[in-house]
Amino acid sequence: MKYKAYNFTVIGASHKKARKPCQDASVSINREDYILTAVCDGHGGEDYFRSDRGSEFAVKAVKKCMSDRDILPMLAFYADNKERINEMLIQLEKSIISEWNDLVEYDYQENPFTMEELENVDPRMRFRYAIGEGIEYAYGTTMLVNVITDDFWFGIHIGDGECVTVDFDDKFSHPIPHDDNCVYNYTTSICDRKAIYNMRHHFSTELPKALFIASDGVDNCFINDKKLHDFYSMVMKSFGDMDESLAILELLDYLPKMSQKGSGDDISLGVIVINN
Repeated sequence: MKYKAYNFTVIGASHKKARKPCQDASVSINREDYILTAVCDGHGGEDYFRSDRGSEFAVKAVKKCMSDRDILPMLAFYADNKERINEMLIQLEKSIISEWNDLVEYDYQENPFTMEELENVDPRMRFRYAIGEGIEYAYGTTMLVNVITDDFWFGIHIGDGECVTVDFDDKFSHPIPHDDNCVYNYTTSICDRKAIYNMRHHFSTELPKALFIASDGVDNCFINDKKLHDFYSMVMKSFGDMDESLAILELLDYLPKMSQKGSGDDISLGVIVINN
């Protein structure tokens, strides 16, 4: 394929200072039949004390559901049928949510919550957790996924963060609709009981020049979309002009500094660009 995917996750400056674990996770997959990036951002509150595991489980769920399913040829076949495309993407989202919940349940059964973990949890949630109810909330995470093939691309998203595309005229777009429920410090999550209703997606046969997904730790480093787009332009230029290994090292060096000067949060970035 003419594209290549990269993923980056770095611990946030504030988390590093407080000696908290990185709650983000990301992955990139480069195969002959598809290219994929996924970014997951575990929630930071005291009630979500296993969200670092939750984000890792979301990444695993995406990888498994994409490798287990024959969805890609079906999407290619029905590319002009918006209704069928919508149905298939919803089914994929349901599969990811189900797999994530299975991973969470297995982890909880193998490693029940400890008194130390529950110490700072809100009393109402602590009672629920103590009787084994709503345990998935402790693992809560957002999720963004981009997949591109020779014929189409799609993105799926729950929670905050952004998917940004760049076309061949260097025009930037945010194709996945914003979730109006994500305001201030609140975000929808894969841990929600009705998570499927908060999933959003986008499908297109118009292939872009580049695709970016990022946790809100990236978005909150910039005062507006123009500054965010300037950053993505810099990333594209790096991968276009430099040796791949140098471009990766430059970005890995820059992202922690960006967190320190900006959001202070963990940062995860998924990049799909033309493979030079």
